[in-house]
Amino acid sequence: MATDSETSTRPPSGAGGQGKVPSAGAVLGLILGVAVLYLLGGVPLQLFLGEPGLVLAQLLFLAGPPVAFVVWGGYDLRRTFALRWPVGRHLVGGVVLLAAGTQIAWFLAWLQSLVVPVPEEFLETMTEMLTADSPQRFIWLLFMVAVIPAAAEEVLFRGALLSGMRRGLPVVGAVVVTGLIFGVFHLAPQTGFRILPTAWLGMVLAWVVVCSGSLPLAMLLHFLNNAAILAMVAHPLTRELARGTEQAPPLLLLPLALAMLLLGLWMLGRPPEMKKPRAS
Repeated sequence: MATDSETSTRPPSGAGGQGKVPSAGAVLGLILGVAVLYLLGGVPLQLFLGEPGLVLAQLLFLAGPPVAFVVWGGYDLRRTFALRWPVGRHLVGGVVLLAAGTQIAWFLAWLQSLVVPVPEEFLETMTEMLTADSPQRFIWLLFMVAVIPAAAEEVLFRGALLSGMRRGLPVVGAVVVTGLIFGVFHLAPQTGFRILPTAWLGMVLAWVVVCSGSLPLAMLLHFLNNAAILAMVAHPLTRELARGTEQAPPLLLLPLALAMLLLGLWMLGRPPEMKKPRAS
């Protein structure tokens, strides 16, 4: 018999009643709808309002649709969005896994830059936008690029999308597909160089959710990742390091990253779908 901690992290496959989560087909339709809405509504908001428009676009067209979809569809909010506080072991394991994942993402960004050139003008523009010349500006940037994306993107991708994918696919397949869709969703003419590291980090966050059963933990890790990048860009000594996707990372970093990856995976444990039921 499975324990309470195991069943609490597993999205149910039932078709109705309490515990109902959306199907894989339903969430794929949701993602397509969100993409259209963001293109038609979110992009104009950003063009007209600038940075406040970016915040509104994420709240209205990334976070809003999945919440409305779950409520109107009669799905279980707690299970679909994994509304569960993480235990201490999962919290530490998630932080370790993210630290390893970001180092591996650096290697992936460098490898991809060998095929897809990094647009220097785009990087310079983004660096200028994320450079804070006052504490007030830094707090606003932290809210805009770390707090809001951590909430909105996690609700959509590691909440609704991941729950539906787990109903239609084995857990590893659900994690991979969710990460790939996350990477593709960030694809734009000037951001093609980011697709591999973005997809990889999407898989890391999805794995954290399936192991811990906690979307708030993924939100925290997403926030920490974006806040760390912002802090690096804000400081002159680390600004070039944050931009240096075309520079090969130190090779000694890779064994450390892999060791931390294994440690993080061990601390998080296996997803409930991969655990053998205990005898009654």
